[in-house]
Amino acid sequence: GAGEREGRIYSPLVFSRHFGFGHGIGRSGDVMEAQPKAVGSSALLRLTLRLCLDAVRRGAGLNCAGKGKNAKNGPASFGTLLPVCTGMSMALVLSGLRDRARKLDEAAIEETSTDINIPERNIVLWSRIDQKSCYKAVLAAGLKCIVLPTKKHTETDEVSTDLGALEEALNKYRHSVLAVITTTSCFCPRVPDEVDRVAKTIQTWNESYRLVNESEMRGVGISHVVNHAYGLQCLATNKLLNRACTIGRVDAIVCSTD
Repeated sequence: GAGEREGRIYSPLVFSRHFGFGHGIGRSGDVMEAQPKAVGSSALLRLTLRLCLDAVRRGAGLNCAGKGKNAKNGPASFGTLLPVCTGMSMALVLSGLRDRARKLDEAAIEETSTDINIPERNIVLWSRIDQKSCYKAVLAAGLKCIVLPTKKHTETDEVSTDLGALEEALNKYRHSVLAVITTTSCFCPRVPDEVDRVAKTIQTWNESYRLVNESEMRGVGISHVVNHAYGLQCLATNKLLNRACTIGRVDAIVCSTD
């Protein structure tokens, strides 16, 4: 491969399978950073990511109904491509959000020189779904998972988001909450969470309860992560995500490309 200074592949089968690329992606702990010692692998990663994002925007419709250049400002305006499962991706996203929260909260407090302690955002609110991957991802990230009950719709027997339980949990744990996780890809009788209403609820809560009232920097606030899993193939849930990103707060969407 081009620029593969450290790669030496003995097996012809492995060489053929990996097109001669013998170096991993990323650099110095940043998986998206270009690696000078592996120009070929870095270029292939960039190309694959661009193709994936284009397919998500044009194929799955995650573009906030935008056309042309406006489509690049939607949910798939930026992405990170990882060779891991959905659960591990969720754990990495939560770890990244925790680091970002610490930096932004600290900056907001230092701006006003107040004596407020930097909150330890170690709680994740998770709208219950009877599948353990997401729950284990929260624990793997070293966070505490609070499982929110779901609500049954008497007319259809569908089970979905309990917005009342979410608001109660937000008011109870307040700035200890790092993120809320919702799910759009699930099995009956569970139906996709009302991610648009959840996104709006989180945005409204963040605007009403600043970490530091005197500061123009509000801190990071509570984040919203959507477990989209295999939802890219469903236009209905993709439209729901577009609406959520338009009217409320969505920080990350985790989904599979297979």
